[in-house]
Amino acid sequence: MERVVERNGEHTRFGVVVGVDGSDEGWGALDWAARAAVERGTGLRIVYAMVDPFGAEAGDLRERVSALLVRAEDRAHAACPELAVRTAAFEGGAVSTLSAVSATAELLVVGTRGHGALASLLLGSTSVGVSARAACPVVVVPPGADAVRRHGCQVVVGVDGSEVSAEALRFALREAARMDGSLTVVHGWQLPAPLDPMALSAAGYTMNFDVFEGRTRKYIDDLVDRARAEEAVDVPVGVRVVYEHPVQALLDAGRYADLVVVGSHGRGSVAGLLLGSVSQSVLHRATSPVAVVRHRRQDEDWEW
Repeated sequence: MERVVERNGEHTRFGVVVGVDGSDEGWGALDWAARAAVERGTGLRIVYAMVDPFGAEAGDLRERVSALLVRAEDRAHAACPELAVRTAAFEGGAVSTLSAVSATAELLVVGTRGHGALASLLLGSTSVGVSARAACPVVVVPPGADAVRRHGCQVVVGVDGSEVSAEALRFALREAARMDGSLTVVHGWQLPAPLDPMALSAAGYTMNFDVFEGRTRKYIDDLVDRARAEEAVDVPVGVRVVYEHPVQALLDAGRYADLVVVGSHGRGSVAGLLLGSVSQSVLHRATSPVAVVRHRRQDEDWEW
């Protein structure tokens, strides 16, 4: 069942999709998605997945879903009166449904489903599954995230030199420009596990961290300059190169950000089903909305 409500009376592309399920997390994702659709100049598609639409209580389920979608439509219009809205309920699981509709979207938004004292450690299977399989960037909105843009919005992105992180960087630049905000580019690095600075010192070797960090910063600066030229956007950009695990570096930089962006790609024969370790860890622990940008080509293997 699908219902279209367009306030401007014109043909509208529905580039932003949000999944709702009646939970507080789902409503938070809806608020964030409505604002994102307005910023993009696109319509909003609100989707509900019905897992068992033919059960004994199928009629009651359909009525409840229909009422939920009307409530979702009203909530979106209350926040953004001129927003074109399309609501739809599909038969199937949430991950498969949202992944399918992402094929024609430019952004997919979902909420998290952490519970109780473990809310910062647990992430709903829908959030993780959709982030790993969607055909477009996915924004996962944690509880309490503010959908209202503040003056001086900040976007944070992690880069590691791979192609997928370059895509994440370009996406982050566009988002910062769209929000009329600034971008912080973060690169966290550590020595490979076999290299122990203390052991090297004991053996008479020295590790010049300043030289290594300087060369790394120049490399990241060059990546940023190329991405800015490609996207032709003019937003303030700061670069942080820190000797720290990439996950912690991103969490520290994104503590008060409006959006944290990570790149991710599945591995080997299960590409498209798994998230990289950095992106998944950030998703589990971040208190800000997190955008996951996957590599467009499915036959390669990247770290993030």
